[in-house]
Amino acid sequence: MPKTEFSADDYVNPEAPEGERRVRPDHPRVRDRSYDYSRRTQEMDLLKASLISTVMEPWDAYPGLAEIPEDAVPGPELTLYIKERKRGPGYVADFVYKAADLPVTVHGILANQGSGLGLIELELWRPEWGYWDSYGDFVGAPEKEAPATACAPITSDVLRRIPLGQIVARAQAELADQSWKEEGVIVIGRPRSDSDSDLAPASRQALEKANALAQPAQRGRPPLDGELLHHVAHAYLREAINGPGLTRRLATQFDRPEPTIKDWIRAARDRGYLSPATPGRRAAGPGPLL
Repeated sequence: MPKTEFSADDYVNPEAPEGERRVRPDHPRVRDRSYDYSRRTQEMDLLKASLISTVMEPWDAYPGLAEIPEDAVPGPELTLYIKERKRGPGYVADFVYKAADLPVTVHGILANQGSGLGLIELELWRPEWGYWDSYGDFVGAPEKEAPATACAPITSDVLRRIPLGQIVARAQAELADQSWKEEGVIVIGRPRSDSDSDLAPASRQALEKANALAQPAQRGRPPLDGELLHHVAHAYLREAINGPGLTRRLATQFDRPEPTIKDWIRAARDRGYLSPATPGRRAAGPGPLL
């Protein structure tokens, strides 16, 4: 991706020397959100280059009703965002969870780093707040419009009421589902595609990766495919000449955690794709099956 080119309009002080120029605080490249009332901008960022799935609807508790009762309380809502640009090794998806009885919105990141699907990051977003502008005036939602939960403290009781186990379980069931390959997906602004053949390569790759990493853990490890070990062995031999950091480089290349790569290398040795380990030598040579 080419480096962003800035013009004079992008800087507060465009006449200053290059190393002293400051980008405007309202510039789109500046990630400061203090001028916003809430996390809505951050939530909108999740929509960019994402495949979105709503797992839990607020009105799931009232199925089949033509009209929702006036005193009805919406249930929890869980939305998954499978980003086409991964956030790191093992990344699977972002999620946002909302519930009427929680004073916060829960945002988190799901990943599989070799031990099954789990949470690696969690944020609690307050619904509303304010800020002081350059004139020293406080800007925010009027008190009569601000929700009662806006200033509610986050207590241990609030934390206990966040159903992390349910979130991971429901997300895993959705992410491991491969029905999109036959049923297609809905792309905003276009009709539903009949199959995955209409998907952009980045979208298809993101879905396939999420399917693979979200599969429930099995008892015992299934035997590794010979073709995979063949590729691993070739990649190992290519990278071995580049010195230390071999496992880390292979983890990046295959998009798997380092412990998984070490298991694959061990299997490649045992199955004959790489030579057995030799005392005093860090690298292996090609095995009889290579």
